[in-house]
Amino acid sequence: MNDVIVEFENIINIFPKQISEINNNRFTLKLENKWSKNEILGHLIDSAIINYLRIIKAQFEDNPQLFYNQNNYVKYANYNNSDIVQLINLWVSLNTQILFLFQQVVDKKVIDRNCNNVSLEFLIVDYVKHLKHHINQILL
Repeated sequence: MNDVIVEFENIINIFPKQISEINNNRFTLKLENKWSKNEILGHLIDSAIINYLRIIKAQFEDNPQLFYNQNNYVKYANYNNSDIVQLINLWVSLNTQILFLFQQVVDKKVIDRNCNNVSLEFLIVDYVKHLKHHINQILL
């Protein structure tokens, strides 16, 4: 579990620099039925918010169920017309706090608590895996 947390911390430290090297004109470019880079980053922000709540609620509720409609979140948040610097800053802030939360959950030894019928350990590992998948899409 500690390896996943270290990997997550490295992503938080490296990704903002990587994304800042991309030409700004490419962030709002949409291909048919695909999210733009802005929208993918927005989706990662939505994922951060929902997963943050999952981790918190699972510590004091018995197997809470938190789901979201990712396409509607991206659409109605209007991420494609959002400022990329603002989105990056929000992403960094949310994930820095999530890193702190992940560390607390591991330290308190509550990674076996459940949310959405899976353990917090699974959610943490899956969160980082999901993050890496979408970061690769953005950096292409």
